[in-house]
Amino acid sequence: MTALDTPAPRPARRRRPAPHTAGESVQHRQSDPPIYRALLVRWADDGRTLPGYRDPEWSRVATSPIWPAGPLFEN
Repeated sequence: MTALDTPAPRPARRRRPAPHTAGESVQHRQSDPPIYRALLVRWADDGRTLPGYRDPEWSRVATSPIWPAGPLFEN
């Protein structure tokens, strides 16, 4: 094989998902342990962002205009 000869590209292999059987059940999320629930309550009382919930501060920042406006920023 010379430097100009290249092997033909091989098709990529893809894994097929295993078929579901009738005996399989969907795993339901278990409730949070009491210590975790207590931590979430404390974080919520402190106004912190909680896992699985939208962050209102981030939503406000992400939707604000790119360039500042108003009397302080006008020339």
